[in-house]
Amino acid sequence: MNRVRQVAAAVAVATVVGVSMGTTQSARFGLGGGLTLPLREYHTTDNAGWHVLGKVEIDVPESPIDVRVDGMYSRTGQRAPSTGNTRLAGGTADLVWHIPTSVPGLRPYVLAGAGAFNVDVNGGSATKFAWGAGLGASFAVGGIHAFAESRYVSIHLPGTALRFVPVTAGLSFGS
Repeated sequence: MNRVRQVAAAVAVATVVGVSMGTTQSARFGLGGGLTLPLREYHTTDNAGWHVLGKVEIDVPESPIDVRVDGMYSRTGQRAPSTGNTRLAGGTADLVWHIPTSVPGLRPYVLAGAGAFNVDVNGGSATKFAWGAGLGASFAVGGIHAFAESRYVSIHLPGTALRFVPVTAGLSFGS
């Protein structure tokens, strides 16, 4: 099964879980994309690239913390003299804390979590543990609900780690 299908399957499973939760909980679904910025050793071999993200966020009743599951597919091009690509496909389960604010329609947040990513460099691939943390904000303008976020992600490879920052903007749906 290719990586795009794996990410789509993870988002679909998370969606079913979110919809099947009790009526006291609400779920928001989101789709976004943006820039992938390699860091440290990854930056020495690859240029900036792009990514797509799908997410499901579930409210935890009586708590400022939400639970979120997301899936991401990213692609970066290798620096000369190499001509290949690095593809990342995976997801994380996160805790999201919404920072209280008095601004209507604005919900800044902090998120942190862990999961797994498949790293494919020129046809050689491995799936490894990953963790990440970041900042973002969701906002409503009229009937449109949007989000923007940036986070640090580290995928643990033998003897090193592949680190990057995805900067994402997108739309959210749901209550």
